[in-house]
Amino acid sequence: MPSRPEIGLLELGTVPYAQALALQHRLRARLIDGDVSPGFAGWLLVLEHPPVVTLGKRGEPGDLVQPEQLRAQGVECFEIDRGGEATAHEPGQLVIYPVVDLEALDLGVVDVVRGLAAELSDALGTFGVEAAYDPDHPGIWTQGEPSHKLASVGMRVRRGTTTHGAALNLVNDLSTFSMIVPCGMPQAPMARLADLVDAEEDSIQPLSFARRVYPGLESLLGAELRDADVELPTADDWAEPINY
Repeated sequence: MPSRPEIGLLELGTVPYAQALALQHRLRARLIDGDVSPGFAGWLLVLEHPPVVTLGKRGEPGDLVQPEQLRAQGVECFEIDRGGEATAHEPGQLVIYPVVDLEALDLGVVDVVRGLAAELSDALGTFGVEAAYDPDHPGIWTQGEPSHKLASVGMRVRRGTTTHGAALNLVNDLSTFSMIVPCGMPQAPMARLADLVDAEEDSIQPLSFARRVYPGLESLLGAELRDADVELPTADDWAEPINY
């Protein structure tokens, strides 16, 4: 048995939101049912999504301020069980979902939420961008005036197991955000790393950026990240979008 818990690292590329949500639920069920090896504490999903909007527990269809345009572009919308309101995902945005057993890691959900945000903020700092988590408006915001939102952060805990996570704007075009009320804040000033730094584009692609964060996440979680494989849910098991 390893000296530290193991977490399976899943670098999944671009995955439809419906499929990724079904995968999170499947992996959560395995942890809750104890269908894992001794010393195994969960998975870290690292991926991107095609354009999609999600509504947290405080979100509502009225947050979709340009529904006709969203529909015309084929953007699906999902009501999900994380906290918060509306946010968007797009290709070029780094999405990290920790599906982990908090008891096995001896952590609370606040530890994971704020720790994940801190590790992403630290990685932004390596590009000279000062940013930090704001618990009053959950997410990662640039420092100084005016402040801009770089990442959404929100999780759900069920029977001690987490789902959802963080989405950091890197090279996505932000167009989907213009058609919603992001995080319940009309005219919320969204930003992406590509517009804040003069860096080689390869260095700020989602997977390249994620790999800067892994050592800090291992320290935060007190666990070892190990490459893992998983069978993705077939379309019959995908989550269903809402009609809007």
